[in-house]
Amino acid sequence: MPWPNDQTRPAEGARCRPHWGHIRLNVVTQSSPVATQIPQAAGIAYATKLRGEDAVTYVSFGEGGSSKGDFHEGLNFAAIHRLPVIFVCENNRYAISVAQDKQMAIANVADRAAGYGMPGIVVDGQDVLAVYKAMQEAVGRARHGEGPTLIEAKTYRIVPHSSDDDDRLYRSREEVEYYRTVNDPLNRLRTYLFEQGVADQEDAGRRRSARHGGGQRRHGLGRGST
Repeated sequence: MPWPNDQTRPAEGARCRPHWGHIRLNVVTQSSPVATQIPQAAGIAYATKLRGEDAVTYVSFGEGGSSKGDFHEGLNFAAIHRLPVIFVCENNRYAISVAQDKQMAIANVADRAAGYGMPGIVVDGQDVLAVYKAMQEAVGRARHGEGPTLIEAKTYRIVPHSSDDDDRLYRSREEVEYYRTVNDPLNRLRTYLFEQGVADQEDAGRRRSARHGGGQRRHGLGRGST
């Protein structure tokens, strides 16, 4: 999906809805092939470094994407040139339907970072604050000229990969329900805020009510809706 001619409009992903971009916000439209965004991100970071810009590039991909050659090429190039880029592997354990232990012989994708001479950080991707801390440190490294970082966020996909994916064939309903409830990132953050006295049930109720317009759920009309 190319950038639109009108510099004020975002690219809306006409060919594939998730493939959107926004020039003003520096969101680059991703390519369809798996993992090609990794070397593209390295190239963008290289350009910003050559221009002397105070910028940090972020790119994410799944653990399945880390098995592609693009992963090696992107990380190797970024490490050689000490580029200000953060590679985030959102490890949801199954790629599309293949468990991690059938994709690689290591426990952590982040272990591969050592081979490129960059830090490899493993973080609980279900913990909002832990992810924030890891990203904050990686951004600091990038801004201080210390090069790229590979962050592996151990997370979970609670829905099938696509409408064609019958996830009952490779994981149990109990496992999905655990991550949908007890280990859901928002539920865990909410529990933490309550335990720390930062918020309470009454405050959460007020915010929920305000967000839903006094209890009535409001739906925006999508493009082409009547």
